[in-house]
Amino acid sequence: METMDAILGRRAIREYENKHVPEELINSILKAGAMAPSAMDTRPCRFIVITNQDAIRKLSDRVKERTSLITGMSERTAKRLQSKEDTIFYGAPLLILVAAEKTKWSPIDCALAAQNMMLRAYDLGLGSCFIGFADVLKDDRETLRNLGVGDSQELYCPLIFGYPKNRPEPKDKEAVVEKRIR
Repeated sequence: METMDAILGRRAIREYENKHVPEELINSILKAGAMAPSAMDTRPCRFIVITNQDAIRKLSDRVKERTSLITGMSERTAKRLQSKEDTIFYGAPLLILVAAEKTKWSPIDCALAAQNMMLRAYDLGLGSCFIGFADVLKDDRETLRNLGVGDSQELYCPLIFGYPKNRPEPKDKEAVVEKRIR
């Protein structure tokens, strides 16, 4: 696949087929993440791979529980959090948490790895989505420890992957250029 085709075609996918992602595809996605640039080539990203649906469901419930403590959310969001469905990870068969030591550059390094992984997944015929709601797990040290994220590390990028039920059409977006200095 041409790089620009992947950039233009990849979309956030929130509906997945009930079909597991083969190990060779998971490994290819992880390789793409590992190949991302990092500050001073420190390669800080650590990947927690979760394919167990019960574990993903429990994490979804934990995110909903922690998010429900936040005040001032919209009625739509509050309703979503009360649902018995997996409204956080959308029933995706693969969850990859990207974590790293807490440094100045780690958020950027992990975001670069996440983008590589999502583009690779698209190239493999998979869908993906960055799950911002799962950010509340950053402050849940017990859950993170149980996932293998050490106390000196932070969760930066929760990503889901799977076979999409449908693919939204790409949107044409123009770059917003504030100023060109020549």
